[in-house]
Amino acid sequence: MSSAADIKPGAGPFSPFERMVAWRYLRSRRKEAFISVIASISFVGIMLGVATLIIVMAVMNGFRAELLTRILGVNGHVVVQPIDRPLDDYAEVAARINDVDGVRYAIPMVEGQVLASGNVGRGTGALVRGLRAQDLGKIELVAGNVRNGTLDGFDGGEGVAIGVRMAETLGLVVGDVITLTSPEGDVTPFGTVARQKAYPVTAIFQVGMSEYDATIVFMALSEAQLYFNAEGRAQTIEVFVDDPDAIDALKPAIEAAARRPLFLIDWRQRNETFFSALEVERNVMFMILTLIVLVAALNIISGLIMLVKDKGHDIAILRTMGATRNAILRIFVMTGAAIGITGTLAGVVLGVVICLNVESIRQFFSWLSGTTLFNPELYFLSQLPAKMDVGETVSVVVMALVLSFFATLFPAWRAARLDPVLKGVERRYQQGSKTLVILNGAEFELKRGETVALVAPSGAGKSTLLHTAGLLERPDAGEVILNGRACGRLGDDDRTAIRRNDVGFVYQFHHLLPEFSALENVMMPQLVHGLAPKQAEERALQLLDYMKIGKRAHHRPSELSGGEQQRVAIARAVANAPLLLLADEPTGNLDPTTASYVFDALEALVRHSGLSAMIATHNHDLAARMDRRVTLVDGKIAPL
Repeated sequence: MSSAADIKPGAGPFSPFERMVAWRYLRSRRKEAFISVIASISFVGIMLGVATLIIVMAVMNGFRAELLTRILGVNGHVVVQPIDRPLDDYAEVAARINDVDGVRYAIPMVEGQVLASGNVGRGTGALVRGLRAQDLGKIELVAGNVRNGTLDGFDGGEGVAIGVRMAETLGLVVGDVITLTSPEGDVTPFGTVARQKAYPVTAIFQVGMSEYDATIVFMALSEAQLYFNAEGRAQTIEVFVDDPDAIDALKPAIEAAARRPLFLIDWRQRNETFFSALEVERNVMFMILTLIVLVAALNIISGLIMLVKDKGHDIAILRTMGATRNAILRIFVMTGAAIGITGTLAGVVLGVVICLNVESIRQFFSWLSGTTLFNPELYFLSQLPAKMDVGETVSVVVMALVLSFFATLFPAWRAARLDPVLKGVERRYQQGSKTLVILNGAEFELKRGETVALVAPSGAGKSTLLHTAGLLERPDAGEVILNGRACGRLGDDDRTAIRRNDVGFVYQFHHLLPEFSALENVMMPQLVHGLAPKQAEERALQLLDYMKIGKRAHHRPSELSGGEQQRVAIARAVANAPLLLLADEPTGNLDPTTASYVFDALEALVRHSGLSAMIATHNHDLAARMDRRVTLVDGKIAPL
């Protein structure tokens, strides 16, 4: 055997061997139908969790963006109110504020609450906003969304502009008359008499926010001043700026430009309660929906734990071939991560598709159910908005991937800790007050190219001897020396490397990997060794042809006979050209004819390759064909 420095490290991290095994474990088989169902549930859970999170966050963002756009598109970003005297110089003040850098425009305005009545209904509450025609044209959200009529001649006439929902509620069209009743009317000896006046509807607009479309009436400033007894003055000046988020920096400049004491209220103060509630709702929804992703990640844990339990036998075989604990860890991490990654990506795709078509989907379900989903009267907006934030979507994806990754660690760690021994045979164990000794000072030397038969009754310790010699078990005392190197006390990585490079195993039962074909079973130790898949396949086919089973290369173990399975197991054991072959009853599970045929193939392969072999058997006829025969007597190896 080679020295420690010459031992090849084997396949690197995420090698074709690891990827092939991980991928194969993801494929469903009838035997593991329940595990596949759990994996599918985990996939669907993560997909729906991520998609739901993206959709809800996008809709919440859309709500905020649309409401903010419409609120700030109709209302001023800063409302300027007089303090010491009426705002009778509103034109001059507005002109000076317009000159401030960062101010888009300043609009003098008169406002008042009225009762509006039309052709149908008992009337509805309305907010009359009086402003100049030039200023109304600056409010693009209104001026650019006139559905019927026109704003031409707005200043010169007595016509008003109303929203589409108010028009629908009152049964009004362009040319009809709307009656406005204000409690702040004329003062008479009998008290204040409500002022009532009818105005022709000259324009109907739609800003897309039901509250505004149902309540606002735009009137010429001069007429509003007369109607509300505010001749020659304005109540407020609403200032629209370029960047509403930078309003704090503009407030001092606006106050300075006004040249008179003013009280300023920005849009955040006016809508603080509304947007704060919206932000709280958004954060709570995010936390709740995150739990869906977490539950799906927990499903990954349960699915992988069951998979590890089901594949414990396979893991032991792979470890016997020389797969390291880290390799087993990575295999199951990749298996679980694949579920998480594909589920997350599918969730992103589903979420994006739904977000891009959310309004069409809403209309479809409204038609299907016969009810109005997302009623504008309740939700303010006439359409269901969805605005995806790239940073937010990326954070959702990263969160789902991180949760999925951490969900795989514990099951993968458990898989990596499994003992490579295929059957647990102890060297010593307590039996009452006594210690049962299986091997007791056993000494034996196997020469290069020699074939030795180990003949002993069942329970004598043959399997324990082979496991210890093959570095699957550690001796309680003494040492295992291979090619002049003491190996019994080496660490797991060094023992695994030696098994991978220089030791081959054949068992009474074939112990083939059921998920893989005969060809892939023979390729497996070569891939673990670090050989390229193409080279491994070529050598595996040569070995199978030599064992006269090449035509069955693509069949799975369940499709092969007992003799064929054992020949595949022999080919797998010598695939890496080991120096030592250990066989534990390789023909004990076969009928005499098949056993003789398999042993002939094994003997020919051993002689042809020149490796050393120790073969445990009960068959004295087969033992007689080997170079030497030994047995176990009282835990010691003795010639036979």
